[in-house]
Amino acid sequence: MEALKDFNHQYEGVPTQAERMQLEYQKLLADDPALEERLAALPGRVFSGKEHPKVGSKAVFFCFALPGAEQGAEPRWTEEAGRAAWYLYDLATGDVLEDPAKIVDVIRCSPETPRHCSVAKETLSEVRAKVERHIKNTYLKSVQAPAGVKPALKAWMELS
Repeated sequence: MEALKDFNHQYEGVPTQAERMQLEYQKLLADDPALEERLAALPGRVFSGKEHPKVGSKAVFFCFALPGAEQGAEPRWTEEAGRAAWYLYDLATGDVLEDPAKIVDVIRCSPETPRHCSVAKETLSEVRAKVERHIKNTYLKSVQAPAGVKPALKAWMELS
């Protein structure tokens, strides 16, 4: 269904949400020529926090590299063969949102956005474990990943 929507958007000339996000990223890079170099210099995993745009709400955003199977006689599971995926865990409900189009407005910020972290480290660790279990029970099961294959956390952000 998503592929059909993307085709219709391309045919009709209306950009998809993914295209709008890519254009926004390209504009950020064009506006700040040093940004790409700074991003490449970041460690393999980053954490930050900011105020949630909805007062009184708390959530944690995660970006994971989901492994995929490289084709061959003996499939190898690698990040390069997989894809990146976004998850937003709502602390009040325990719901996990996976739609980047709905997540992007919650996590969007600028260099001037103040860093804000107030959720206890223990809570953050528990939430991360819950999202990793969610990935195991959804994505990893759907691709029939063998035992031991795990997603790699790339970035996370507290929203409180």
